[in-house]
Order: sequence, then C-alpha cells, then structure tokens
Amino acid sequence: MTFFYVILAAIFAVFLVNFVKGLSEPAKMERYQNEFRKYREETLDIHATEIVSEALIEKLNKALDFDYMEKVNIEFRLQHPRDSQLKVNQAWRELKRYLIMAAVFGKVEMFNSAIDELWHIMLKYGREYDEFCQAFIGRTIQHHPHSEPVFKPEERTLFDFYYVQLFTVDTHSIQKWGKFFKHDKGLKLLRDFETLELEQLKGKYMRKPTSIQAERTFEAFTSQFKENRPMTELNGRKTYDQTDYAAPAYFTYASTDDFDSEFKDIFGNEPNTVSSGSGHVDHGGHTGSHDSSSDSSSSCSSCSSCSS
Repeated sequence: MTFFYVILAAIFAVFLVNFVKGLSEPAKMERYQNEFRKYREETLDIHATEIVSEALIEKLNKALDFDYMEKVNIEFRLQHPRDSQLKVNQAWRELKRYLIMAAVFGKVEMFNSAIDELWHIMLKYGREYDEFCQAFIGRTIQHHPHSEPVFKPEERTLFDFYYVQLFTVDTHSIQKWGKFFKHDKGLKLLRDFETLELEQLKGKYMRKPTSIQAERTFEAFTSQFKENRPMTELNGRKTYDQTDYAAPAYFTYASTDDFDSEFKDIFGNEPNTVSSGSGHVDHGGHTGSHDSSSDSSSSCSSCSSCSS
C-alpha cells in the first residue's frame, strides 16, 4: 500500500510541475517578447567593413521580418530559459553573419550548435523562411544537415578564411566559433585568390545565382587579395587593435611559421589555454582574451527538422 501512495505522489508531483509550467509559460513569453523588442536594435548592428557593404546588410535586415524574428526568438528562449536576451542577440549576430557568407559563397558549413538551433527554428516556419530568402537573395539558402558532429578540417578552414576577411573578430566571435585556423592557415585558398582570375574564382567559390549585392561583395572580397594586400599587410596589427578587423593581420599571419603565440589574441587559443596578459578590448567594449573553449562545436548535428 505504501508503494501505491509513493507512485500516486510521484504522479501528482509531475502533474503539479506541468501545471505550474503551463501557467508560467505565457508570462515568460510576454517577458521574452518585451526584451526582444527592447534590445532588437542590437541584432541589426552587424557593422559594414571594407568588403561587406551597408547595402547588403540593409537588405538582410529588411528581409528578416520583425514578427518572424520575434516568433523565432521567443521559441529559442523558451528552450534556453537561462540565456539572457543579450546573449541570444550574440547568436543572432553570428547567424546573420553566417547568412551573409551563405549568400556570397558556395556551400558554407555551420560550426556552432546554438546558432544552428536558432537557424533550425527559422526553418520550421517554412513560408516565412522562404519569404526571407527570396527577399534577401532571391533564392533559398539551403541547410546542409549532418546526422552527427563530423570532423571537417577543410570546410572549417574555408569558413575561417571567409569569416576573417568579411567581419570583425572579437570575443563574441571566438566564444561562438572557437579558435580560427585551428587546422590550417588556408594557404591553398590564399594562393587561389591571389592567382586566379575573377571569373575563375566566381566559378569555383561564389554562390550562383545570388543577389547583385552579394556578387559585389564577392568582388570586393577578391580585391582584398589582389589589390589591397600590400597596403593592408603593413598595418595589420594596428588595424586590428583599433577596430577588431582581422583581415589585414591574416596576411601577416599566413606569411609566418607561427600558429599560436603571436596571433592568439586575434584568432583565439586552443581550449583550456589561457593567454597570459594578452587580454584584448573589443571594438564594442568587451574585455577578455580569446579562449575558444566556450560555445563552439564541430558541426551541425541533429538536423532531422531541416527540410530546405
């Protein structure tokens, strides 16, 4: 009889927890909605660079419908109630950077599980996702699922090579993506972009078809290697220290034998490696050395919900 009462009490406890959870969820949703609206401007702040134009960023922001973003954001926060809106905004920033890369280049792998989860929620709303893609580049941005994390050093090096030329690299970048150029410096890619003609590079690396803004971004990307390298390489460290823009420093990095010590404050440390006295203040005002141990994962996983 005692056992019966124990089972009954356990069932009642589960029922009570679910009941309380059901009552609290609308309150959470309202709070998440208010916080998203309060801090939404931060998700629009990607920052144009010498390569990524304001026109492309503006097109991305306009394509991401407010109600669609809010719906996705609330669902993500319900699944991650311990994450503040400010932390989720960091994931939004990196997802939007990723979507810019996917608009400009051919297949680009995903290397962070939390950002990928945010993307998965976007994909769940098929009509809204398709409308976003059409408004952004006129074509659907496909999701490439993996059944489990996969070691892909070549794909990761390609991702790093694109990212550091297009965007600033700050503490949030390292926390989300982990150490850049962990497997390779991308010297083969560098040779391609220095030696091949523009049309050859478009055929090999550019997404086709895409928007005119994305194509112009690809052309600006290639000019970084052919026209601007001699000038940018000279001031790489200074440029990074002032702006977090790591592209000029990459050219110096690629031409040395160093993999970690001199450039770890820019491209990150190995997990569990702490730099001594080389903390960096981001252009956005965040302080800390670049330790890659926090958020990164090796690939997109658990993608059974992806149908695009």
